[in-house]
Amino acid sequence: MKFAIISDVHGNYPALVKVIEDANLNNVDRFIFIGDYIFDLPFSNDVVQYISKLKNADVILGNKETYLKGLSKDNQSSWVFDQMGALHQIYRELSTETKNFISTLKEEAYIPLESNNFIYASHYTKGMPQQAKKDCGSASFHKKMLESPFSHEQFLEDFRMLINQDDYKKIFNEINAEIILFGHNHLQAYGYCNDKLIINPGSCGQPLDFDNRAAYTILEETHSGFNVIEKRVEYDIEATIQAAKKTKVYECGTIWCELVFLAMRTGRDYFGILFEMASEIASSKGEKGNFFTNETWQQAYNIFISTRL
Repeated sequence: MKFAIISDVHGNYPALVKVIEDANLNNVDRFIFIGDYIFDLPFSNDVVQYISKLKNADVILGNKETYLKGLSKDNQSSWVFDQMGALHQIYRELSTETKNFISTLKEEAYIPLESNNFIYASHYTKGMPQQAKKDCGSASFHKKMLESPFSHEQFLEDFRMLINQDDYKKIFNEINAEIILFGHNHLQAYGYCNDKLIINPGSCGQPLDFDNRAAYTILEETHSGFNVIEKRVEYDIEATIQAAKKTKVYECGTIWCELVFLAMRTGRDYFGILFEMASEIASSKGEKGNFFTNETWQQAYNIFISTRL
């Protein structure tokens, strides 16, 4: 049995199509999707409807999908912040069919294996220590890579040491499954924690590990154990960006979209850098609130762009 494990599409329909095509060429029997199909790029309806029509797929809720409940209760007259413009417009454009499908999804699943054991799938494993974001987040990955570049093989070594620390061992040992899948941080990795195989397939639509090719992972169950094959797939990034620029989503959230495009082109996480700049400007002005003022958001972006030139 071969599984294709896919996570963090983030509205990137062209990347998803190429990944599915590649998985089919590799004779995959089943797909496991572990969250974050919508937002960031304006093709969320296409992504969800494509996934919903796959008959051989298990589909798990991501944190992006959980936004829908809160957004549905918002007074849209308060949606005046450019920082959130792209997200709000994508929400406005989500079809009833897309929302209905998302409403059926669960936060986790136990998927049976031929060996009478299970794969546990979730977008991020419950109980994962807060330190995980610092230890193995895309922002810290970016910083470390700039300070002293390292290979994917070196990252895998660090990942395997991390998941064998006591805090992580405790979490994984409490999950009654031989395979544990999670996504969320957009960094592709796998390794064993005692006798449990831990897999993060990386991001299909927005990889942040300095490789801009769409990521997914193939898991093959054999009579002698499991084979893990990390896959990267090229797709037309520039054509995807140009299509996105023609949409209302880009018009409503230009700065956020440009940041997403930069991540797509480079495979790097610049989101935290812009937010730090905006936070410093807001603090200097004495601004408070959940979102940055439009003036502060634009100022931060102007500084961000100037430092990149």
